[in-house]
Amino acid sequence: MKLKALYPLAFVVFAAAMFVTSTSAAIAQTVQVSNPSGPTPVNPGALSATTTILNPGVVSWVHFGDLNITTGDQQNYADFKEIIQVINRYLKNGVNFALLPGDNAYNHTESEYQLIKQATDQLQVPLYAIPGERDHKGGTTLYNQYLEPVNYQSFTANKYHFVFLDVMSGISDAQNSWLTNDLDKAAKAGLKSVIFMHSYALTSELQDVIQRDSVIMVDAGHTHYNEIANDGNTIYAATRSTGEVSEGPVGYSIINIDNGVVSWKFKTLGNWPFVMITSPADKLLMIGGSQIVKDTADVRVKVWDDKGVASATMQIDGGLAVSMDRIGETQMWRARFDATKVSDGDHRVSVNVTGAGGNTDQDVITVTVNHSGSAPQVKRPFGPEGNSVGSYTEKGLLGTHTTKSGLPDKVGKVGKH
Repeated sequence: MKLKALYPLAFVVFAAAMFVTSTSAAIAQTVQVSNPSGPTPVNPGALSATTTILNPGVVSWVHFGDLNITTGDQQNYADFKEIIQVINRYLKNGVNFALLPGDNAYNHTESEYQLIKQATDQLQVPLYAIPGERDHKGGTTLYNQYLEPVNYQSFTANKYHFVFLDVMSGISDAQNSWLTNDLDKAAKAGLKSVIFMHSYALTSELQDVIQRDSVIMVDAGHTHYNEIANDGNTIYAATRSTGEVSEGPVGYSIINIDNGVVSWKFKTLGNWPFVMITSPADKLLMIGGSQIVKDTADVRVKVWDDKGVASATMQIDGGLAVSMDRIGETQMWRARFDATKVSDGDHRVSVNVTGAGGNTDQDVITVTVNHSGSAPQVKRPFGPEGNSVGSYTEKGLLGTHTTKSGLPDKVGKVGKH
């Protein structure tokens, strides 16, 4: 059974194998195209690409698409190949897998899927795909042949469970039954789950399992612009497309889960290093009501640069810059934040890194401090509608396509591009 090469490898292979073994019978009975060997990436040759530089307790992935590939002479295909080259150079030892969120081939022709396959064969990070509405034109035979042999599947890594769904033709009874069983078992095993779906508009159909089974994030494409919403229990994220971009430059998002804390940031093609604060939780991405800061906390960051990192510093509210320490031989750095020296309320945490090549990068978040250990939670409606975080330029969220209700314009238009 082929599973993700995630660190530490022995533990993950054992844990994932045990979980997938327990659900393999259900998977074989319900997927549209059987996959008896269990979950496998689009590019199985990349299974051994990741190394021990990955961190225990932190799972990271890179999300790029919707591709909308037509011919090899178009700019979106050139951008697609450049993103793959960038991942191979800078990210392959620092993300656990990559995601194609659907609408891969624009016209659903074999030549388009062949172009996609030629590019993905070069990717040195395990890649997973889900189908969008364009992948459903005339059925998913070509999608299954050149990308994923199944339309929905799942795997477990570390403390998290990752579920890949096919939602653009509606959620079938078979898929819904499989999903309910899959997420229920993951929750009973104490795992937090992430759902990947082409458009997060259909989360309303999954409300019961999302709320019952510790789904902390829904990661999607479809909108062609960046958007994040937070209903207090689940983060909903959509990443800008590679083809038919409706705002800003082409790029990709990187997502981390660090001991249950979700961090998201968009990276355009350009300079390195790239840094993300992975813990504590950003105020706008806090979930579950327990991610405030009390007393002291480690500020943890992850840094990507092919040349290495010369230094990293942290500041609280623009104060004294404190040196951060590298965690072993990993890409993680940390510094202690003594929250007893600040008041209850919101505080700005900024991190600056200098790469060994001399370039710099910064990440910022706002954390909420409450010395009592709890803070009142505003009751929010379920799902992304009405819960958009809006503009957050430091993270690549321009907020240019958010309606007054907080629901991105295209999210409610399933099946329309």
